[in-house]
Amino acid sequence: MRLPSFAYHAPHSLDQALKIKGELGAQAPVLAGGTDLIVNLKHQLSSPAALISLRNVKELKGIQAKPDSLIIRAATTLMEIRSNEAIQTHFPILVKAVESVGALGIQGFRGTIGGNLCSQPRCILYNQSRFWRSGKAKCHRTGGKECLALAGSESCNSICSGDTVPVLVALSAQLSIAGSGGQRTLPVADFFTSKGESPFNLAPDEIVTEIRLPIPWAPLSWSYQRISLRSAVDFPLVNAAAVAIINKEKVDSFRLVLSALGPAPVALKEAEAVVKGKKPDSAMVREAGEIALRAAEGIVVENASTSKAYRVKMAAIVAGRAVEEALGL
Repeated sequence: MRLPSFAYHAPHSLDQALKIKGELGAQAPVLAGGTDLIVNLKHQLSSPAALISLRNVKELKGIQAKPDSLIIRAATTLMEIRSNEAIQTHFPILVKAVESVGALGIQGFRGTIGGNLCSQPRCILYNQSRFWRSGKAKCHRTGGKECLALAGSESCNSICSGDTVPVLVALSAQLSIAGSGGQRTLPVADFFTSKGESPFNLAPDEIVTEIRLPIPWAPLSWSYQRISLRSAVDFPLVNAAAVAIINKEKVDSFRLVLSALGPAPVALKEAEAVVKGKKPDSAMVREAGEIALRAAEGIVVENASTSKAYRVKMAAIVAGRAVEEALGL
């Protein structure tokens, strides 16, 4: 498959990149590692007028440790995150998630944290060749007015599949976003719109620049779980992140986040209420699984390589495993 024709911009500073982005807007997507974007271009899922490469923008690379937080710049490679001592110390759950992305070559050479976070949601009825799609009706993402996976849906139900997504939400990460109007900060949890055709709260002239991780006040007990058809170079069918702070045998803080079910990650606040303030026990695992099952039933549609019924059941299993491990049961 061949790439479509487009202009190529390789700015050497963030200001230059923002200027070009401000002029071209949505017609010029940002190219980080390209492991997602280039594949989509080859499938002719979009035909942009230009690409803005961030490979020469040094301001968007690197990790900075502060007294109360770690700052990961958006174009930092996944391998650099894996090997960073501060991240290994404070956020080993992020290391575990990063290790699940693609394969070592992708993590070290191309894949970036910003690229994984901003990967376009996937749907088996959309992520196909142009010839394959020509035999189907148009959906929300191809200019139509329906979702091929869920009749009557007013928006696209494609799947947010980034491995780092539920982890960043569980860690209460914040994004720094820059555009022609200046900079703003947004929780990762609010970055997702739940609409697959326009999945991110990002204006056409904006670029994600940094991810800020607040350092927890006590050591985290954690778990990252995923299920996929293959052990490498594959997207999760469902994934989950659980983080807890356990003090004097009681759970002081707890978060459980599911993803790869629909267009946005889902924080299971009901499960948090079941666990917080109590001594961990096996009943919590069962209750969390039941909560995850109910949540998945309301989100999952038939748009993946496995059935809805399977993914719903796996959501309960993955959530249970995450809670069990995070609570040390």
